[in-house]
Amino acid sequence: MLSIAALAATFLAGLASFVAPCTVPLLPAYLACVSGVGAAELSQPAPRRSFRGRLLAGSLLYVAGFTTVFVVLGLSAGGLARLAQGPGTGRAVEIIGGGVIALFGLAIVGVVRIGALERVRSLGLPERLRRRGVAGAYLVGAVFGLGWTPCVGPYLAAALTLAAVSSHAATGAVLLVAYSIGLGLPFVLVALLWASLPQLPRRLTRLARPLTVAGGLMTVALGLLVATGAYSHVTSYLAQLSTPH
Repeated sequence: MLSIAALAATFLAGLASFVAPCTVPLLPAYLACVSGVGAAELSQPAPRRSFRGRLLAGSLLYVAGFTTVFVVLGLSAGGLARLAQGPGTGRAVEIIGGGVIALFGLAIVGVVRIGALERVRSLGLPERLRRRGVAGAYLVGAVFGLGWTPCVGPYLAAALTLAAVSSHAATGAVLLVAYSIGLGLPFVLVALLWASLPQLPRRLTRLARPLTVAGGLMTVALGLLVATGAYSHVTSYLAQLSTPH
């Protein structure tokens, strides 16, 4: 069942992915790649203003690319869990899924190490495609979605596990849309603000570590709620509050 709590949790997971310590420093390189504007040109105030349209278009296509991949993954996670679910297995799925989410939260904080999520799946694009800027931005975003990064991996895995716990393909897809919006919206905003606030990535870097710890602890708490069965009670309560009487 889709709930406000689940949507909020996956949106926050996407937002936390954006401000992760190894994501923010790469923003200038991402923007240069998807806009076709060199890093040196982006460092100049006047050209930045003239390139604002290309920065916005490139960032939107980039976000659309990884959103497509994440939605397919969400559909798969929810659909496969639905097929595997039999009579009486729903509670077992919640316990296992909640434990997995909590484990990912501990990985985000740095308490445990999960090697599979710390490896970057490199699906590099040809140089001529990377040079196409806006024209190749969608494919660059799709490759990002397929290749992940060590920072995004635990958050994305937690969102996919929550989609699997839902046991519905459509619900899984919607949850991953929420995750993609959380990850993509700040990227688009940075592209819009780049001309006025070129030091924004540096300022965000200062907040990266505390926000990562907070996001990891919230992920652990979410996992415990799911594993103990309290999550379903919370979602039911929120559904009652949002239902007009």
